[in-house]
Formats: sequence, C-alpha cells, structure tokens
Amino acid sequence: MDKNSLMDSQSITITTAQVLDLYAAGRRDFSQFDFHEAWMPGVALPGINLSQANLGSANLGSANLSGATLSSCNLWRASLAGASLRGANLARTVMIRAELSRVDLTEANLRCSDLRLANLRLATLRHADLRHADLSYTDLYGADLTAADLRGANLTGANLRSVNLAIARLEGAHLDRAWLDAAPQPPELSSTY
Repeated sequence: MDKNSLMDSQSITITTAQVLDLYAAGRRDFSQFDFHEAWMPGVALPGINLSQANLGSANLGSANLSGATLSSCNLWRASLAGASLRGANLARTVMIRAELSRVDLTEANLRCSDLRLANLRLATLRHADLRHADLSYTDLYGADLTAADLRGANLTGANLRSVNLAIARLEGAHLDRAWLDAAPQPPELSSTY
C-alpha cells in the first residue's frame, strides 16, 4: 500500500512512523483517523488536521500542535501535559479526564468542548474561547485565563484556586460549588484609643 492510499482511506489505523513520514512529505489532513492509545510524546506536528480523529488515551505530552485542527476529536483520557496548542481549534472536542497540565492553549478555540474532570493545572488559556464549554469538576489550579471568554461555560465544582481571571468574560457562566480563593480578610482594627 503506498503512502497516498493511506490518506484516501480514513477508517484505518496507521502507525506513528507513517504519520511522521506523511507529514514530512507535506500531508496535513489526518481527520477521522484512529490514533487510539498512540504514543507520540514530543512530536512536532504544527498545523495538522486531526478533526474527528480518535486520540482516546493517546500520549501527546510536550507535543507541538500549534495551529492544529482537533475539532470534534476524541481526546478522552489523553495526555497532552506540557504540549503547545497555541491557536488550535478544539471546538466540540471531548477531553473528559484528559491530562492537560502546563498545556499552552493561548488563543485556542475550545468552544462547546467537554473538559469534565480534566487536569488543567498551571495551563495557559490566555484569550482562549471557552464559550459554552463544560469544565465541571475540572482542576484549573494556577491556570492563566487572562482575557478568556467563558460566557455560558459550566464551571460547576471546578478548582479555580490561584487562577488568573483578569478581564475574563464570565457572563452566564455556572460557578456552583466552584472552589475559589478565599477573599482577603480586612486588617484588624486597633483596639487602642
């Protein structure tokens, strides 16, 4: 089977080596392929199209997927810790229980994505579009959500301790049972007159 026929059939599983060879040859469209449990830590595939691909339980830790298209992709229990997804399109992607600590999602589109129970500790989500995303029970401890758009997002039970929400849009966001930093206590007044 030649490399071009691999691209024509979108219901097969291909190896990481085949993906890297095809990518090096200029191919970018790997939509609808099955990469379930693939082992690709540190891989550099900026601009790749993985829309509707199955990456369930895949290891993409420290990968460079900047500008990639992963819309409607399955990333259930996938590991992307430390990966760069700057400007990536992850709209309507399933990332339930995904490992996303220290991931860079600056200006990423995560609109309507399912991030329930995901680990986003220390993640960078500056200017990210999280409108109507499901972030319930997600761990966002220490994440940078500066100027993120969280309108209509579900943050029920989310860990928002030490999160930077400067100029973030939160209209219509659900914050029931979210873990927030305690408000600072006012200094005690002196009792001496």
